[in-house]
Amino acid sequence: MGIVAFNWAEGNNNQLTLLMNRENWENRVISEASWNGNGEILSGRCEDNGGTWFGISRGGRVAFLMSAEILFDRVDQNTGSELYPIEFLESNRSPQDFALHHVAQREEERHYNGELDDPADGWSYSLIVADMTLNSMVHIRKPSQKVPIVIIQPVPFGVHTLSPLEGLDSTESPRDLCLKSLFSQIIPDLGNNEQAHMDDSAGRFMYDANGGAYGVFRQTRLNHPSGELGMQRFGTTSTTALVVKRTREVMLFERYMDENGAWKTHDFAFNIQ
Repeated sequence: MGIVAFNWAEGNNNQLTLLMNRENWENRVISEASWNGNGEILSGRCEDNGGTWFGISRGGRVAFLMSAEILFDRVDQNTGSELYPIEFLESNRSPQDFALHHVAQREEERHYNGELDDPADGWSYSLIVADMTLNSMVHIRKPSQKVPIVIIQPVPFGVHTLSPLEGLDSTESPRDLCLKSLFSQIIPDLGNNEQAHMDDSAGRFMYDANGGAYGVFRQTRLNHPSGELGMQRFGTTSTTALVVKRTREVMLFERYMDENGAWKTHDFAFNIQ
């Protein structure tokens, strides 16, 4: 789960700006953003399956995911919708081709080739894949765990939110509507100041633990859905702020919770090759 707002801009100094909060159960080991082994992909990782909720490559490919499985803590080793962002970032497919000939076909195989013991074990998610060099962005949504229907649509220019349950630009979720309104107010500042101010921009509301049920930062204690792990913290474990400029400059700031529950920050700056 989580929450994200982004501006996919046309004719603006910033091609893409994004604010994202990741949420998960405390029993999951989530690593902070770092470069992969060959230094080509920058992402955080879920250590249980090697997947990610957000990543960007030096080649200008971006992917971010809202997955309903996280709420139910359905994370299996070496599988899950969190692998799709990694697979896109590692591929050379266009966003549209990846959606049609990788994700859609993969879902058909999972549901009809006997991979699922129960159709309810399927995945439900909303995924954005984009190529900055092609100026192309696609939304891939699988609304139901039980059937392999995948909805594919190009993302129009403008300000958007992404929800794990309602997809692109929910008009029903109070959290999404709240974030869209707040995010729209800071777009002129995000990325137009020095890197140090990325923290200030994100911190205006992405860290606010007093926002209540509709706040964009979430922190609560609930019974774990397995029924075996008792009460656990479920909530925000990282905040990502991203700016991709038309000059191909990339700035990324992350605030993340380490394994001891302490909040730490770091940032990255590089150019798309």
